[in-house]
This record gives sequence, structure tokens and C-alpha cells, in this order.
Amino acid sequence: MDGLSKLSREAQVVIGGGVLLLILSFLDWQQLSFSSVVPGVGGAVGVNEWHGIGLFAGLLVIAMLVWEVVRLGTVNVSLGTLDPGLVSLGLALLMALFTVIAFLNKGTFRHWPAWAALFVALVVAAAAVMRARAEGVQMPQGMPAGSGGSAASAEPAAPAGHTEPTDEPSE
Repeated sequence: MDGLSKLSREAQVVIGGGVLLLILSFLDWQQLSFSSVVPGVGGAVGVNEWHGIGLFAGLLVIAMLVWEVVRLGTVNVSLGTLDPGLVSLGLALLMALFTVIAFLNKGTFRHWPAWAALFVALVVAAAAVMRARAEGVQMPQGMPAGSGGSAASAEPAAPAGHTEPTDEPSE
């Protein structure tokens, strides 16, 4: 636990928020109370985040937490040209995106854990962005050949003030 106190505030928010999101993902995001439908009858039925598209959000929360624990430890994972901070940022942003999609998908009979998870996911994403800026995370600069760039962008630009020669005589 001493290692967590040495982390930046943003890293603590990312890890703590990830744990809270994992807990919230197992609570009912949608809930229908039988007493609201049939008076005098108790009980409720609900659906948590792990149904439908929310499955991806839940898996991304787990992946983000595992990645953050790996970053905390002394394990040095080589990802080629990718910065570990960029991986953290990508996982946090994807998790937030899929949490928003799951929230919008579960709009009928929405229950308080869905609202709480939406708020926590957005806070975690914002903390991940601030952490990436503080760590100086840069997007990879070089794109491999044939990776989707257009042919026009591959041609060198003509120097300023340079005109192409034409076959027409000038007047």
C-alpha cells in the first residue's frame, strides 16, 4: 500500500476509480421494482453492466487495472515504440467510451449505479488525460508504409515560390 501513496494524484484516481467501476459494474444498472408495477408485491429484477455491450466496458476496466498494476510493479514490459503512458491513456479512454455506450444502451429503468459508473468513468478518463500530459506522453510519430496514408500525402511538397514549367509560351 505504500506504493500507492507515492503515485501521482491522477494515477491514484485512475486506479481507485477503476476499482470502483469494477464494483459498480456488478450492481443493477437497470432495475424494475415489482411494487411499482403491482401494488403489494415486493421484489425487484435488474440487469448489471455485464449484459450486452457493457461486457466490453467491464473487460476494459479489468485490462486497465491489470495494466496499472503492471506499471506499478518493477516489471518492464516492452511495447516497441509505444509509451506505457499511451497504453494507459488508450485503455482509460476506451473504457470510458464503452461505459458511455453501455449507459446509453441501458436507458429504460435506469438505476443509480449506472449514473455513478458514468460519472466515475468520465472522472477516470479525465485523470488519465491529465496524467498523460504530466508524463509527457506523445503520439507515435512514424507511420509504417502502407498503413492507411493517402498517396497524395506521400509526395513531397513543392518549395514555396516554385512554379512548375509549362509548355505554353508566356506573353
